Amino acid sequence: MNVQTTDVASSPRTASVRARRRTAPQHVAASAGPSRLSQVLSVIWAVIPVPTLGWGAPFTFTYAAIRLRSRALGWCAALYGAVTVASVYLVGGPESDTNWQANLGTGLAFVLMAVATAHGFAIRSRLLPTRTSQQLAIDEAKERLRLREQARQIAATNPRLADELQIGRPELRRRFDDGGLVDVNHAALATLSDVPGIDGSLAHRIVSMRDDIGGFESLNDLSTVLDVPPQVFDHAADILIFRR
Repeated sequence: MNVQTTDVASSPRTASVRARRRTAPQHVAASAGPSRLSQVLSVIWAVIPVPTLGWGAPFTFTYAAIRLRSRALGWCAALYGAVTVASVYLVGGPESDTNWQANLGTGLAFVLMAVATAHGFAIRSRLLPTRTSQQLAIDEAKERLRLREQARQIAATNPRLADELQIGRPELRRRFDDGGLVDVNHAALATLSDVPGIDGSLAHRIVSMRDDIGGFESLNDLSTVLDVPPQVFDHAADILIFRR
């Protein structure tokens, strides 16, 4: 029995399974950048000078200066504010309807609108929230938990769909991500051997017994039938699933 375990653990198939399981969560890391909502809000911030004809620029860049603690952006906000005041004065002057002042004020507003909008898009990425490695790890863990819960619900309510999606079978080629679930009643020996708390010897016993009794129903059933203390499966409880 020990010899067989060593052979399985060193087989090319086992190495392939472990490699696939190590690389499985890569799609989660792809979403580690700023959220879509944050990106949309940053675009809205950058285009505020457009609907306000540039007169909103002092406010948006004051916010950016405070948020980024940037003195340079503070001077930019002050400059945009001065141009805004001049533009408003020229457009709203007592004789602005008929003289060159209104045209000059309007021209300043359009120039301010174009410059501030371009400037806003240039620094937009600096305003996007960043996440630390700790936060990224937490987000990835939460995503795996969510995927597992989704897969468990499918397995409980729609067994045929679970079969099609190959839930709990990480050793198979599949497109559905179940968060790393392992089906005790169907997973390959090598897959079970990779589960925390289950070594090669215990994995052999699981495979042998499940073939004899037609599968296990739960962790308690698994522990009882194999006469193994429940604590052995404490680290594996969250990823094990029992599909019949």
